[in-house]
Amino acid sequence: MSDAKLRAVVQEIRGQLAGAEGLSPTARRSLEELVHDLEALVDSPPGPLSAASESVRDRLADSVRRLEASHPVLSATLGNLVDTLAFFGI
Repeated sequence: MSDAKLRAVVQEIRGQLAGAEGLSPTARRSLEELVHDLEALVDSPPGPLSAASESVRDRLADSVRRLEASHPVLSATLGNLVDTLAFFGI
């Protein structure tokens, strides 16, 4: 999968995560791993959906719910990424 919008959203998340204050070390580490997995998904060649891509989508949705109150901007960006992944059928 390779799309400029998807790459831009992943970069936006990386930037917001770098500047996010008040995230617990566990939450930060979890989100960094998720961003790494998203980047790998973006860089992967087109093909059938894998369990890994479904796992990333589910983990994103969970992160959105957990961060809604404490980090609304980051949560909104993650929500946009969930929508973008859905657009690509992931």
